[in-house]
Amino acid sequence: MASRDDALKVEGIENLFCAGEKAGLLVGHTEAIVTGTLAGYNAVKHARKEKPLVLPETLAAGDAIRYVRIQMETEEGLAYKYTFSGSIYLERMKAKGLYVTDPKEIERRVDQAGLSGVFAK
Repeated sequence: MASRDDALKVEGIENLFCAGEKAGLLVGHTEAIVTGTLAGYNAVKHARKEKPLVLPETLAAGDAIRYVRIQMETEEGLAYKYTFSGSIYLERMKAKGLYVTDPKEIERRVDQAGLSGVFAK
């Protein structure tokens, strides 16, 4: 695991972004897709000298990235694996109202966060 910020930039290295299990205790293919997409996107933003994207906590992906970073800084947090499909993170998503399977509701939340089409730009 790499110490990183919520844009997935590795601390102490100017131009390195991480994803998947290197980004922390988020495990699984969905989690790797989410972090890989964000890390790649932010690597391009960095090369262009643009501000990186940090996903908001109002979206499950943004909350997971931030939450796992915070948990990685604690001894207790290091004892767990975090995934959208089970474990303690699934329970957190449900408790925060972030667990949604309806595509229209997901689209609404992404739009409300101002991120509709963000990767198409």
